[in-house]
Amino acid sequence: MAVPTAYMQSVKNLAAILSEIQQAPVPQKFTVEFLKTLGFTSSNDRSILGVLKALGFLDQAGVPTEQYRRYRNKADAPYVLASAVREAYSDLFLARENAETLPNDRIKGILATKVDKGDAVLDKMAMTFRALVGLAKWDRPSQKEQPEKPPEEASDVPRDEAHVPVLPDVRVPVPQVPLQYAYNIQIQLPATKDISVYNAIFKSIREHLL
Repeated sequence: MAVPTAYMQSVKNLAAILSEIQQAPVPQKFTVEFLKTLGFTSSNDRSILGVLKALGFLDQAGVPTEQYRRYRNKADAPYVLASAVREAYSDLFLARENAETLPNDRIKGILATKVDKGDAVLDKMAMTFRALVGLAKWDRPSQKEQPEKPPEEASDVPRDEAHVPVLPDVRVPVPQVPLQYAYNIQIQLPATKDISVYNAIFKSIREHLL
């Protein structure tokens, strides 16, 4: 069921109780005795336990949940409460998108189509819902209202190649160096003691090669 049947007998101390939750240490279990330690001893205030369970702040055993702990952050608390109310009373928000803005009699009329309760109980259920939405903030869009990101444009180029920078074709000029040639000529001289033979050989080299 997406409409909780839990309600407050009186919402006079609802804001004060939620404020104390933000300031007091997180208990192992949220019980009537713990509520009394917060200063709320009236029997009308005890119905807050059922409401906190409906909001997801407590599990069915009365143990505080992660949502309870998130609510203790005063900056985020009104938005946490709005999200919890939207989820707990999802049938109301299906019937009216902006159910948090509806007056008490309109809320009561929608609740009458969702639960089989008498007029007096419907009055208290609508009163509890209106008190909760009044303590929440609704200027932050819900998850379903978040704008969708536009799909990425398709590309024929693979993702890895699409981001590879193209470097310019730079050619380094090679300096033109004139060609140079060198010759290594080896001459084997005959073994002789006649100096005239050597003189004749060197003379011929000088005449023909130099």
